[in-house]
Amino acid sequence: MRVVLDTNVFVSAAIQSGASHRIIKHLIGENSDELIICDEILSEIRDVLFSRPRLRKWISLIDAERYVEMLQLRFNFVPNPTDVIAISRDSDDDYILALAQRERADYVISGDKDLLVLQVPEFPILTPTEFEIVLKTNP
Repeated sequence: MRVVLDTNVFVSAAIQSGASHRIIKHLIGENSDELIICDEILSEIRDVLFSRPRLRKWISLIDAERYVEMLQLRFNFVPNPTDVIAISRDSDDDYILALAQRERADYVISGDKDLLVLQVPEFPILTPTEFEIVLKTNP
């Protein structure tokens, strides 16, 4: 099962112990080849975790750096998507869809309402909680 996680899922996993955290933990424990990640996603994760002071109450800068390093070491990176078509209400989200489509993802996981409202024929877009149910029913 190949999945693309939106940046908000990675950030949530870093600062909370909810569904996003459990998904990342599952992907680390099972098979890191399941996760499709590119430098653009990692750059966005870095930007959010390193440059937003309000996140310091949930994650220290040192822990944020360790988290990003862990992602770099544990997961296989693919090239950034180049053919990005405007699909989403928020054009900043379109590269996630282009990545999922190019890499033939089975699912896109996001907490972003601009993505969750979309109906993409190639793959469902699920919340972390919805994807947890998929993981439990398809071990």
